[in-house]
Amino acid sequence: MQITSATLRAINKQFKALYDEAYQGGPALVPNFAMRTTATTAEGVYGWLAAVPSMREWIGDAVIQNLKTHDYSIPNKEFELTVGVDRVDIERDQLGVYTPMLSSIGASARQHPDQLLADRLLGGFANKAYTGKNFFDANHEPVKGGTKFSNAGTKKLSAANFQTARENIKSRRNSAGRPMNLGKDLVLIVSPKYEATGRAILVADLVNGGDTNVNKGTARLEVWPLLSASEDSWFLLDVGQVIKPFIHQVEKETVFTSLDDPNSAEVMLKKRFIHQAYGRYNVGFGLPELAYGSTGADAA
Repeated sequence: MQITSATLRAINKQFKALYDEAYQGGPALVPNFAMRTTATTAEGVYGWLAAVPSMREWIGDAVIQNLKTHDYSIPNKEFELTVGVDRVDIERDQLGVYTPMLSSIGASARQHPDQLLADRLLGGFANKAYTGKNFFDANHEPVKGGTKFSNAGTKKLSAANFQTARENIKSRRNSAGRPMNLGKDLVLIVSPKYEATGRAILVADLVNGGDTNVNKGTARLEVWPLLSASEDSWFLLDVGQVIKPFIHQVEKETVFTSLDDPNSAEVMLKKRFIHQAYGRYNVGFGLPELAYGSTGADAA
């Protein structure tokens, strides 16, 4: 195949189509569990996360709810996946060998925020949320002097421990001590090791040899292979609120670009054309009030 501008444009169009098809081809976890925000600087600042007020009767002057200031921010990070296509493979019309690679780039770009989400979930026992405590902690205090709460456990998944977690979220109160009315859309997240346990808790009609399963349908079950690094951990999240347990912060959407100038230094010196997926984004913690996590370190 002779390398011309028209040939390179056709190749790039084909490669981008492969990338786009894979990128759009599967569902993503992030939109269900993370509130999407846009940041135009190196980091996004979320000092307002503590402001979860409730309506009150208007008596006298209106009480202006000032946004609580917390030193909590999420840095944007750069991510890329770059491949080179040898000039000789184009000239020999061997582009078919790159087809799976380009599709894999699209799939990887699509799934990467999900991996970040799983990493944040597992890292919630050791990394701080806006409260200054670990995202999963026994002593959150959103507003100094206000109502505290705990959203961390250590026991392995069981029906009784699921009930404890569900009660924990549904009983949550805001910093003023008023019920937050949570628990309308709960999701139980487990590793593949606990899929059967999760199904016994949420899907089975009967338990204990014939008793009615009172937990059936009280949450949705999701099994995440991405949690295999800590397979005993399990989580219960409320995703039915305007704000989500996590934040998907995007500065620049992941895009696919190609370096297709045959006179470029890369081609002249290394005899290859470059194709790259690149984006700037991150996944960080949102409201710990909407989450309960257990390390699963202790017996059920």
